[in-house]
Order: sequence, then C-alpha cells, then structure tokens
Amino acid sequence: MSVPETPALRYDRRLAADVFREEARRSGFSRAAIARAGEPPEFSRFARWLAAGRHAGMRYLADTRDARADPSRILPGARSIVCLSATYSSEPYRAADGAEIARYARGADYHGALRARAEHVARRAADRISTPFRHRVCVDSTPLLERSFAAAAGLGWIGKNGCLIDPNLGSYVLLAEILTDLDLPPDDPIAEQCGACVACLQACPTGALLSPGVLDAGRCLAFWTIEHRGPLPDSVKEALGPHVFGCDICQEVCPWNDGAPRPGCRDVATEEAPPTRREWLAMGPGEWRRRYGRSALNRAGRRGLQRNAAASGGSVGDRRLLPALEGAARVREAGLSEAAGWAASRLGRG
Repeated sequence: MSVPETPALRYDRRLAADVFREEARRSGFSRAAIARAGEPPEFSRFARWLAAGRHAGMRYLADTRDARADPSRILPGARSIVCLSATYSSEPYRAADGAEIARYARGADYHGALRARAEHVARRAADRISTPFRHRVCVDSTPLLERSFAAAAGLGWIGKNGCLIDPNLGSYVLLAEILTDLDLPPDDPIAEQCGACVACLQACPTGALLSPGVLDAGRCLAFWTIEHRGPLPDSVKEALGPHVFGCDICQEVCPWNDGAPRPGCRDVATEEAPPTRREWLAMGPGEWRRRYGRSALNRAGRRGLQRNAAASGGSVGDRRLLPALEGAARVREAGLSEAAGWAASRLGRG
C-alpha cells in the first residue's frame, strides 16, 4: 500500500534541523545528526551476513529483516532520522575478584533512559517548530539498523570491530533515533579512518572478527554471555577468562578510544562495583530483582549471570569458588549446573 504524498510543509528545513540538534545537546546527548529515512546504506551487507548464518542464535534479527530494510515500516511516511549519541564510561566495570561486566551495562538500563531523553527532545522540538509532525523514538530494541544510519549521518564510521567510532568520542557511545515525517536536510557521512590498523581483529580471544567489520556472533563472547540460553560449549567456557557479561576487548584495543572522554551517560552511571563471582552465585531472586531487575544485565537473567560466573571461575582457575560451585552444580537449571560442574572439575574437584 503506497503512502500518500506529504503536502508541502511550511517550515524552514534547516532551522528545524538545528532545533533538533540544539534540543539534543540540551538534553545531554553528545551529538546529533540527520540521515534520510530510506533503505539503510549497509542493508545489503546486513542481508548477506544473515544469509551466511553469522547471527548465530539471534533469530529475531532474521525475523525482522524486512522491517530493517525500510524505516517507514516503523513510522509510516518517515522521511528523516535524527541520530543521537551519548557517551558511556570507558572505565572498566570490574569486581573485586577481577570479574568483568561490559561497560555499557553499568547502572540503570540505557534503553529506558535514552528513550525518555529522546522523547523529551522530540517534544521540545515540537514546541518550537510551527508545523506539526509525527515521530517515533527508537533505541536498539527497535528493528532499525541504527549504526548504519548513524554512519550515514556522520556521527562516525563503522570500524573494523563493527562498532560506530566517533573521531572525537571513540566507540563507547550509545545510540538512539527519532524517526520523523519532517523532511530535514541530511548531514554528510565521514570517511572511514581505521586505516591499516587491525588491532581489534588480532585481539579477539575467539577469532569472532572474521574480517574487517564482519563478526561471527557464534564465536563472540558477548553473544554467549548475553543472548544465549542454556549450557555453554566447552570452547566458550575455556575462552571466557574474566568476562561474566559481554566483552569489550575489541574496543579496549582500539586506538580511537585512547584519550577519549571518560564521563558516562548521567542517567545510567553508577560508581558501585559489580558483584564478584561468588556473590553472583549466592544471589537470590529477590536481591536480583532489587539490584538488577531494571538494568541491562536483565537481558541475560540471574541464572545466565550465575552460569557465566561459574564458567568464568573455571576459566581463570579461581579455586576460592569451589564451595559455591559445588552448590551450583546441584541447581535444576541446565546451563548453570553444567557450567558449575565443568568449573569444579577443571579446578580439581569434580
């Protein structure tokens, strides 16, 4: 079904675009830029990636393939995408025993925080732009190829590690978008600046980066510790090292993150250290809901974090975890009990 042609709008396109940028800055976003709401520039590459099965167990990516090809499926009549970025802390998020959590998961769930902030931007823009417009706010749970549009808008380029890299802010950035039926002038993309550097490809502990910008999720520790449910393959458990949720290695070694600004997103930041592996294994459902039920860690769930903590303890050889592992091995949850039994055996008591 075709979308009726939008009548001529009585507003200055460039001034309207400036309004969105100004309100984005006032709302705490690091940067804002505009892309056209057409087929994502990288969609054909994404489609080939799916066809090759590189998305592993993330079936939702294949199920939403067609929606990701056309932003008007999200907002009928969409003409422009206001792409927004916000930095998050680049300081390691590490427990007292060395267990690590991906930096983006520090504090409150960024999905709700960025969505609320972007909605505020849209409301403030509506107050200032004389022509009424429709909009839809997206964060990464919406089927939109946000990195592709962010790169098209000039917020950065997609690096060899698959992350959006801002030349001034590095890659520790969170993204949000405002789809609108306003016809805003798009910004220009910037050239890829990774050059001959292949530090991220060389540093990946599982060889998940097959070539520049091509990630095999089936090898990625972030996929296994966040998205996957059930037992972990032995090869993954052995490679986990300190990682209990996600992995930042391909960003840690990126030269564009050297000297990048350290402050994090103000409404998701926390100074609290994450739990140790032993604390994860001892955590009951009530404490989990209270401390992490509204955090990005909830994606993996309590049992998923406990499974990862057990496997990580075996991977790094933490014998202090043995008593907790013996109890966890008796839990009636296959992923956790299997990981705990594997770790206890590896540590010499199983």
